[in-house]
Amino acid sequence: MIMKAISVIKRFFASFTIKLFIWFWFITIISIASSRFITQQLSNDSFNETIVQASAPSELKQLERIEKLLKRHRLNNISSLQTIQIKRISKKPINIWLKTVNKADTQSLFLLPRRHQQALNQYINNHQFDKPKTHLFFHTRLIGPTTITMNNTQYQLFISKKRHRQNFGLLLHKLPTWARVAIPAFISFALCLLLAKSFSRPIRIIQDAACDIGKGDFSTRVNKISKRSDELGQLARSFNLMAEQLEQHQGAQKRLIGDVSHELRSPMTRLQMALGLAQETTAEQTRKKYLQRCQIEIERLEKMIADVLSLSRLENTLQGLEIEKIEMNSLLTSLVSDEQFTADDKNIIITLNSAQAITIHADRALITSAISNVLSNAVKYSPDNSKIIVNLSKKQQWLNLTVTDSGHGVPEQALPKLFSPFYRVNLARDRETGGTGLGLAIAKQAVIAHQGTITAKNNTTIEHDKSANAVKGFSIVIKVPCL
Repeated sequence: MIMKAISVIKRFFASFTIKLFIWFWFITIISIASSRFITQQLSNDSFNETIVQASAPSELKQLERIEKLLKRHRLNNISSLQTIQIKRISKKPINIWLKTVNKADTQSLFLLPRRHQQALNQYINNHQFDKPKTHLFFHTRLIGPTTITMNNTQYQLFISKKRHRQNFGLLLHKLPTWARVAIPAFISFALCLLLAKSFSRPIRIIQDAACDIGKGDFSTRVNKISKRSDELGQLARSFNLMAEQLEQHQGAQKRLIGDVSHELRSPMTRLQMALGLAQETTAEQTRKKYLQRCQIEIERLEKMIADVLSLSRLENTLQGLEIEKIEMNSLLTSLVSDEQFTADDKNIIITLNSAQAITIHADRALITSAISNVLSNAVKYSPDNSKIIVNLSKKQQWLNLTVTDSGHGVPEQALPKLFSPFYRVNLARDRETGGTGLGLAIAKQAVIAHQGTITAKNNTTIEHDKSANAVKGFSIVIKVPCL
């Protein structure tokens, strides 16, 4: 149960749609977070967001030392502070701020950068202070105030120190404003670029492969992408399947050219010879014999052309069916009887087994063509003095027709291809036996037109009759809907 749930979750997150959603969602969140972070940093420049807390003892001690230092030197003005060795009190730079009591007048020494100085001046002048506190800004700690008198003027004394925050925020704050604004835009651009490339690369590979196929290279395949489990992987696998089918059809067309050219050449040659001999002979009986031979060759040509046209019509999905009610038992009896004439030449016995009357709605011509081709194929490849068994049965709403011969079967890898147009198991097989490979293809298209299926299999035993000996051979199974 757990493994099944994990499998469902993996398939869910492997979806191209889900990946696309997560990526855009992630980029949106990063963009929003980056913009918010930049906005906070820019707002800190105005010192509108301030944390006020109790001063640490060490900070109060530093403030007290500065106060004593100023009193001991008895300075008259702020410029005199330049002579004081502040480093004796603190190793780090300390900024001194003097605000005239009850006046918005501030003086300072060891100034911060200009924008920070203006912000601190504004903050000190706009607020009233009664006791020492620590005021935390983004980059500054302001401690104070304490009261001190210089040159008969009472001041509030503050000290400020730089906040050392070794993090990305401090580094970002040191950048120019335009750079801080450009960072989230660059992050979004980089992520979107990666996203676009990750989606466009496999599509571009499939596009290049499609161009190669368009140029006639049907061996082109998309291998790496087909291993993906998302929609792009499915697209690649569908593309490979299409390319494989095109390659097979191309090969079939080449075989067709060879087969048809041979099939046409042979009867045409025999026809020309028979006509030539008929013209040269003076004996009426001999001339009649040659003319009969011409008739046979013409019928062979007509049969081949009819098969090709039949397959072409069946592959046309726009073809309409002339549906009628057909009683299968009588139809099969008639077809078996007709095929038995051909089977008699090889001493083959065709047996029909049908336990019940079965009726279907179908196109009589198409269903007759399908069954006739299957029976003809069975007779053609069965050995002499053998038997063919035709089983007709009904299972639920399906008609099952099985034609089993006593031949040696076909290689397993060839089974899925038997119903492909022009396919022949053995290319070197004598064409008088192998034909052009259209019979089973016509049967397949006729069955598909009736929403049915046709399959082939090799058999070890066929238990059609408990009292009879088991039949070894090859079977073709037709299934179509029935009444």
